[in-house]
Amino acid sequence: MAHSLDTATALSPTHSAVVEACAGSGKTWLLVSRMIRLLLAGAAPSELLAITFTRKAAQEMTDRLHTWLRLLALEDDATVREFLRERAVPDAEIEVLLPRARRLLETVLTAQPGPTVTTFHGWFLDLLKRAPLEAGLPWGAPLLEREKQLQHEVRDALLARWAAEGSLRSNGAPTGVLPAGAAEGSLRSSGAPTGVPLAGAAAPGSPEGAALLALLDAIGEHGLHAQLAHFMQARAEWWAYTDGQPDPVAYALEQLRPALHPDLDSDPVVAFWADELMLARVKRVGYALEKGSKTERERAADILRSPVLDAESAHACLMMRLMTAGARRKKQATRELEKALGAELDTYLRDLDALETALETITAIQTDIRIWNLNRDGLLLGHALLTAYQAAKSQQGVIDFADAEWLACRLLQSEEHAPGLALKLDARYRHLLLDEFQDTNPLQWQALSTWLAEAGAADSGMTVFMVGDPKQAIYRFRRGEARVFSAAADFLQAHFGAARFSADMTRRLAPAVVQAINPVFAAVTGFAPHTHAPANAMRRGALRCLPVGVEKAAAATPEGLPHEGTPIHYAASGHMWSRMRNPLTTPLAEADDRAVHVEAQTFARVLRDEVLGRWGVADGPAENRRPARPGDVMALVRKRTHLHLYERALEAAGIPFITSRRGGLLHALEAQDVIALLETLLLPHAELKLAHVLKSPIFSCSDAELLHVFAPPSPDEARGWEHLLALAAQPGCPPALARAARLLTCWRACVGRLPVHDLLDRIYFEADVEARYAAAVPPAQRPQVAANLRAFMQLALTQDAGRYPTLAGFIRELASLIDDADAAPGEGLAADGENAVRLLTIHGAKGLEAPIVWLLGGSDHTRSDSYGVLAPWPPEAARPGHFSLFGKQDERGAWREHWFAEEAALAQRESDNLLYVALTRAEQGLIVSGAADKNAWLQRVEAAWQDLALPADLPPAAGADAPHVTAVTPRIVAPAVGQRLAPASANPAAASGELFHACLEHHAPPGTPRDLPALAMQLGVATGLARIEADARTLLAQPHLARFFDPALYRRAHNELALLDADGRVQRLDRVVEFDDAVWLIDYKTGDDSRILTDAQLAERHRPQLAGYRALLAALYPGRPVHAAVLLADGRLIQVET
Repeated sequence: MAHSLDTATALSPTHSAVVEACAGSGKTWLLVSRMIRLLLAGAAPSELLAITFTRKAAQEMTDRLHTWLRLLALEDDATVREFLRERAVPDAEIEVLLPRARRLLETVLTAQPGPTVTTFHGWFLDLLKRAPLEAGLPWGAPLLEREKQLQHEVRDALLARWAAEGSLRSNGAPTGVLPAGAAEGSLRSSGAPTGVPLAGAAAPGSPEGAALLALLDAIGEHGLHAQLAHFMQARAEWWAYTDGQPDPVAYALEQLRPALHPDLDSDPVVAFWADELMLARVKRVGYALEKGSKTERERAADILRSPVLDAESAHACLMMRLMTAGARRKKQATRELEKALGAELDTYLRDLDALETALETITAIQTDIRIWNLNRDGLLLGHALLTAYQAAKSQQGVIDFADAEWLACRLLQSEEHAPGLALKLDARYRHLLLDEFQDTNPLQWQALSTWLAEAGAADSGMTVFMVGDPKQAIYRFRRGEARVFSAAADFLQAHFGAARFSADMTRRLAPAVVQAINPVFAAVTGFAPHTHAPANAMRRGALRCLPVGVEKAAAATPEGLPHEGTPIHYAASGHMWSRMRNPLTTPLAEADDRAVHVEAQTFARVLRDEVLGRWGVADGPAENRRPARPGDVMALVRKRTHLHLYERALEAAGIPFITSRRGGLLHALEAQDVIALLETLLLPHAELKLAHVLKSPIFSCSDAELLHVFAPPSPDEARGWEHLLALAAQPGCPPALARAARLLTCWRACVGRLPVHDLLDRIYFEADVEARYAAAVPPAQRPQVAANLRAFMQLALTQDAGRYPTLAGFIRELASLIDDADAAPGEGLAADGENAVRLLTIHGAKGLEAPIVWLLGGSDHTRSDSYGVLAPWPPEAARPGHFSLFGKQDERGAWREHWFAEEAALAQRESDNLLYVALTRAEQGLIVSGAADKNAWLQRVEAAWQDLALPADLPPAAGADAPHVTAVTPRIVAPAVGQRLAPASANPAAASGELFHACLEHHAPPGTPRDLPALAMQLGVATGLARIEADARTLLAQPHLARFFDPALYRRAHNELALLDADGRVQRLDRVVEFDDAVWLIDYKTGDDSRILTDAQLAERHRPQLAGYRALLAALYPGRPVHAAVLLADGRLIQVET
């Protein structure tokens, strides 16, 4: 039972304590305050061990400790006394401790060793270094930085071997499983580990080869890769489950076998049809159904025909005619059948029940057979892959995080070596502080609890302080287990007498935000209502819930061909048409995408027009408010899928933003420029790279200057690099080219002498790179570009610890990173104080806060993996209680249902936690948006807030000027060849007209592809796209216009037909329709004046333009009359005589 936080007891240096602290309650404050109290109580700095989960958090704790120690050393006595009083130092002890507090900074900074502030993995690696040599552990082995790359190399090498052993190609299995260049030489050259056996060393007919063929046949190549990847992710659970077993695969299968059907070798379908009793029941049920309704008679015919079919076909027939989607039919007999059967009804129902039971049994047995086959083959291949992966790491002399956890846990549990290691630990550390403990996994807790149990039994006097929040446990994909927190709290209470506290007062959130969050989580088990800090009582808050609704459009697929968009139905011919989609260039449009487009436009518009510059943000006291700036806003997404749409909307609105797309840094234009520069320094004769660099903002050469370099007047003259150097030596050389030649020559001379980072540092300084990019890009993009340039510089140090002796090696590493989305660096984050909206994932925002938070939803929804590993591991258990592979939803077996239900409950709890983390980042303003009909989070928030009178806006700052957002160059929407691109218009009516015209062009057969959402966003009318597009489709379906738009009624039609007139100018005709006896020109007019002018006035106005178009068409269609007409938005068709 946890009590409300008692700061004096929790920070007491003589007692252990566990604090479950809500978001914004000051967990780091508590933990570092505890460190200060321990040091004041006389603990040596080296006796403190603080463990957290990220290097960033560890650094934050260290910085906070040093800052407070400087305060104690340098501030006046009154300030120091107040500091100690805030940390519950008794008043009677303050004066006594004051001199010691002054000396703590010197004591800590000069201590050898000092306090240990590390991560779990850092501590595990330190334990391995302390292990005796006879333990046989990899002492001092570095961490493998790119696990997946090595795993894929090992996997591809093994697949090549297994493919050869299973005679893959001769059996006609998919050849795609063989990696490109599967021969030994190509695998070696690509960096595959030399310890991996390759195809050339294969012995035919191995179990792995047979298992590979079986798995490919059962789950396909994609499923195979997914299953192996999930097994590798669960390797720690596999080691724990099979620990001590000589044959891990055989052991796992032995544990699995009793839960399955006793007979997995016989075919249950064949046994069913060999049963004369069942065959008689099938016939009786068929004869009975012949007396029923028409539908039942149709079913009877198939059922009576089934005994003459082969077993599998007969079984499929019964499943289709007796069951519904594998389950029993709700209605066993119609009234007509009941009446016809009379007294025989009971016999019919008994026979039907027996058959349904038998079919259910067959399905269950078939499921068990598939489960057994999947585990038999999958565990064999998974274990073989893991063994080869471990061998490859051993050969390279590296370990990964899973190795560090497992080896440290084994070391602490070793009967031979654990006592000595425990003595070393007890002699060094007397005070353990654990941060963010809700993210611990069972293996980490097992290692830690083993040491703590030894320390508690030895009465070492150790104290433990643990802080965390199970409501913020969001790392199950990294094997984090929120239930470990409760298990650890129980352990510490039992073995160390730890007091348990809960802190539900948040210092971060304004009262209105607290009021809004509490009802959202009121039904969540373990959630206690939050309260706000007294200091925030006057702070104002703002809450908005913005559901996004769009018109649903069902895609038409006539004749089985890929179409897109809503079909148009022509009543006259009964024909239905929708524009053909090229599946090679255009992805299948999802209905959710339209909602995200609308949400992105709303996001940017509300920020620009209603929040920035209008809301008053309080930095301190409530009365000191200032206008909201872009840097005050943090936008959060659950997934990165639609991040680019939100970025595009912010860019179009002129709002500066910072984003962190996974793997996005190397695809950013500025990073591509720097990469091209480095490649040019290596290979100056690569003309495309040189042209790229010269055109980039680094040198900003014009097109004319590029022509000087690459198109010399004489064919005999040198071009490219040599010509650039020659031009630079001439007196009249353009300054930009002279500068480029001078700098490139200087940097080339440094390539062999300077490390990559130092070379980049020199390039950035001498070329003034950041300033030149700041001048070249729109203001809204400057923060992101600057952050990316700095991140690229940092990459030269962080990637492989900067161990690249040559520039060529660094460039090769960048090339491999570009192809590895998981390992590739994300885009740079803005420096502190950068005035830009932050676009982050919820996981990336953990530990951060902002005055205003916008939770973007779009179409986020979760999808379960088809293939995976089931390894439930109770926190208090020494190993997982089960380990097996699973496949599709209907092939998991009822006997595992309770474990899957437990996993689903844990997944739902983590979803609640993600929402909690997102909402509690907001200090004062919180906005939630998403698809109204799909986003469960938005629906939940909207339901919780509907009866609350929550403020929708923050009060404006006193004397605030009108909001100002820097203008930004609009994103260019590249048109198709011959396509008219309408310029953005400031007039909403004109913009709507342009969009309406584009919709007609897009939907009128044969359909000219237009990116309507992008165009609508550019024109500023994205919110009206659904209505305008619907109006266009309605117009095209008008009966009196059918002859011009129904493909069944004309020979051929052209949209946006481009023709050259006599002066060489391009004239684009909206629509030209060819008939057998005539040609019609249709010109769209959508202006407002078309509604007030008469047909005669409109014909007179447009006659000169249409006369010119008609003359062009007459030359193309000699012998056929050409007619011209104007089509208005209201459906009027006005023929114009010319």
